[in-house]
Amino acid sequence: MKKTLIVLNTILALILVLSYCSTDKNPLPSVSHPEGWNTSGAENFHGSKVLEVGYSSCKSCHGVDLKGGDTGKGCFDCHQTYPHPDEWTDFDSDNNHGEYIEANSGSTDYCKSCHGSDLTGGKSGISCFSCHPAGSLSK
Repeated sequence: MKKTLIVLNTILALILVLSYCSTDKNPLPSVSHPEGWNTSGAENFHGSKVLEVGYSSCKSCHGVDLKGGDTGKGCFDCHQTYPHPDEWTDFDSDNNHGEYIEANSGSTDYCKSCHGSDLTGGKSGISCFSCHPAGSLSK
C-alpha cells in the first residue's frame, strides 16, 4: 500500500510540474531591436540601419527570404517590394522592376519613397537615371 501511495504521489507531482512548466506564464519581452526600431525618424530606425549595413543579419530571424522566418514578421508585411528580389535588375525575369512598374500602370510613385521624389537617389542613394536616360521613365 505504501509503495502504491508513493508511486501515485510521484506521478501526481510529475503531472503538476509538467503542466506548470508547459506554458510560459511570463514571456520575456523581445530585446532583439532597440527602442525606436519601427519609428521613422528615430535614431535607431530600422530603415536607416538597413541602408547603412544591409539586411543580411535580418535573415537569421526573419527568414532567408525575409518573409517572416521564426518571427512570423517579414519585410513584405509593410514594404511591397523591398528588399528587392535578386531578379530586380534582370530583364529576362518576371520579377524585374520594369515588370513591377508596368503592372502598376507605369507609375513610379512607390519607387519615390526610397529613390526620391525626382528619382535621383533619395535615401537609397541609387538614381534611376544611372541606368535609364533622363526622360525615359514613366509617370
